Amino acid sequence: MSYAQWTRGAETDAEDIYWWIAIRDGRTLAAKKILCEVRQKCDEYSEAFAAGSVLGTPRPDWGESYRVFTHERWVIVFRPLDDGIEVLRVLDGSRDVARIFGD
Repeated sequence: MSYAQWTRGAETDAEDIYWWIAIRDGRTLAAKKILCEVRQKCDEYSEAFAAGSVLGTPRPDWGESYRVFTHERWVIVFRPLDDGIEVLRVLDGSRDVARIFGD
């Protein structure tokens, strides 16, 4: 079974999301649920890529081999690996994601 590899940037994004929802909004269970769902989706994409499928929207303008997919309001930026995916960022879709990547 293939699992998504998370970069430090993606881990920091997950920590920020958790803080925002759990601490600031006082919704700890919701924060845990959201992050669990995002990690599960990333693992599903990793499995698909390891099996030879190609998913997500290509974003070569953001970086070599960069692709994106969404889960609810979250934008997951990743790149495929031979045995899965590397998660680069997890961002709130209400943010100016293109600006973050220099568009």
